[in-house]
Amino acid sequence: MLTDLKIKALKPRDKPYKVFDGDRLYLHVRVSGKKYWRVRFKLRGKDGLFTIGEYPMVSLYQARRERDKVAEQISLGVDPNIEKKAEALREKREDSSTFFAVSEVFFEKKKEGLSDHYVSQWNSIMARDVYPVIGGMPISRITAPYLLEILETIEKRGAPTVALLARQFMGQVFRYAGARLLVEADPTVFLAGVIKRPKVRHNPPLEKPQLIDFFEKLALYKGFPPTVIAIKLMANTFIRTKELRSMKWSFLEGDTIIFPEEVMKMSTKHVVPLSTQSLALIEELRKYNGGHELMFPNARDPSRSMSSTTINRVIERLGYRGDFSGHGFRSTASTMLNEMGYREDLIERQLSHMERKGQRRAYNHAEYMPERRAMMQDWSDFLVSLGV
Repeated sequence: MLTDLKIKALKPRDKPYKVFDGDRLYLHVRVSGKKYWRVRFKLRGKDGLFTIGEYPMVSLYQARRERDKVAEQISLGVDPNIEKKAEALREKREDSSTFFAVSEVFFEKKKEGLSDHYVSQWNSIMARDVYPVIGGMPISRITAPYLLEILETIEKRGAPTVALLARQFMGQVFRYAGARLLVEADPTVFLAGVIKRPKVRHNPPLEKPQLIDFFEKLALYKGFPPTVIAIKLMANTFIRTKELRSMKWSFLEGDTIIFPEEVMKMSTKHVVPLSTQSLALIEELRKYNGGHELMFPNARDPSRSMSSTTINRVIERLGYRGDFSGHGFRSTASTMLNEMGYREDLIERQLSHMERKGQRRAYNHAEYMPERRAMMQDWSDFLVSLGV
């Protein structure tokens, strides 16, 4: 039996020689002085030789464990040399099949036709929360506990909605990998229900006195002028925050803004007639942002739109935290226009709401346009009467 002291004492000779340890394990000592562990075996009546590795990179203890592993493979009828090559191929494949690599290939194919907002969400969540934990791991070796750690970390910082999106995004990558035989299962299925979906709290519409109070406070606000214009324009047009952020000067056609399909919630073109007040706001906006493609660009990077939270942060500073949001202008306008006697279907068209289930699904973006134009002007005039 060999010991480390005996191995270290072995000197090179004029010819290579062998020093046996036991159970067909031996050291092959070369003329150069290098020592390699080898195991002799017999499989299906034929002699074979398996090289474990070089001493001392492979210790005596490790060599004996490998010898036992070879003996187990032989008992199962597996050639250890073939298995070693297969393992090397698996490792090489795993090196090129990290979660990050698979995710990038998947999303490059998927993102065509997706909204800028969706792409931004994907990139942000992956870069901040997912890739730092599992990005460099072979996707085939990622199990549910790793993913649970990601989700719980996000939830602990108070972002359960982001955690739900992270699970959804990771699941898409695993299903893509499964379709290409890179994984045998999607581990995100075990995490269904781990994160509780927060209850959606729809902000109630403002009543007339509250609306007056809101715009009185906004008039005293000393923040970035384009943001104030954005809030006033949302109040006059009751478009979604996402639509406002996506607005480009090229969307303007005379006294109308036409939102293309790719920026709309239901992927349907939407037309917004502009009142004289809305046109005046846009003309004022030109003084600040007229040279950019986006009407409301990010202050730091004009190639990107303003942050999705900008509008609501200003509203919170005005004292409406949790009670009102930019989206609340839509319910406010809907409620008050109904009270002013406008038909529900007319208001719904201008809100770009699709038909409800069971009703006619066709959507004509220009339907009722003369009436909608008159309604939008009446709405802005109403806001002026409140002192807006």
